Amino acid sequence: MEGGVEAVKGGHDVVMTPTEYCYLDYYQSEDIEKEPPAIGAYLPLEKTYAFEPVPQGFSSKEIAHILGLQANLWTEFIPTRQQAEYMLFPRTCALAEVAWSPTQGRDFIEFKHRLGYFLTILTNMGVNYRQL
Repeated sequence: MEGGVEAVKGGHDVVMTPTEYCYLDYYQSEDIEKEPPAIGAYLPLEKTYAFEPVPQGFSSKEIAHILGLQANLWTEFIPTRQQAEYMLFPRTCALAEVAWSPTQGRDFIEFKHRLGYFLTILTNMGVNYRQL
């Protein structure tokens, strides 16, 4: 976040992608014995959903420089498409809602309810996602 904040303060456009919220090559569970190999850190769905790409205290002029957010999936430990899907979903769903929804309208419990419907779609498509 610090680099993005500094860039905005300097008048530059940014895409926010802080490690602690947007790096989807991290484990989705603290029980790493039951997870596929990952880079080593832990990033649960709820924390991903809690990301706020627009820091408090920014002026409307500064906010205009924040173009959005980006999810990152580095693949050093991800040898297959199936594992990539597992690492991406459902956390990309959380980041999509963060990107498209105002902060005041976000509710993790409501999100998980809506997510259930989307996970059914992923199942029907044969996507390998992490179960809730």
